[in-house]
Amino acid sequence: MNQDFALYGNDLFISNGDFAIAESDVQHIADTINAFPGWWKENPGDGIGIMAYSNAPTELQTLKREMTLQLTADGYKVTNPTVELDASGKLIINPNAVPNANV
Repeated sequence: MNQDFALYGNDLFISNGDFAIAESDVQHIADTINAFPGWWKENPGDGIGIMAYSNAPTELQTLKREMTLQLTADGYKVTNPTVELDASGKLIINPNAVPNANV
């Protein structure tokens, strides 16, 4: 289990006057999915840029593949991620990713 500073509403969470620490895998996966390549100076190739896929329903397989590649490179075991559009056109994503115990 990876830990980092806890976030609440995408801002640091402070508890009893100090930064709170929490499990960070869910936040890390969300950050990787939301970030565009080049956003992270120390890892310029990291990121999927989900907003680029929001108006491209034909790119769902590409998004699924990119999610698998990026999260696997970050040390997650990805098992059959799902990417689909609901009736209103909203993307529904389940990365099905867990920390890889071998990393």
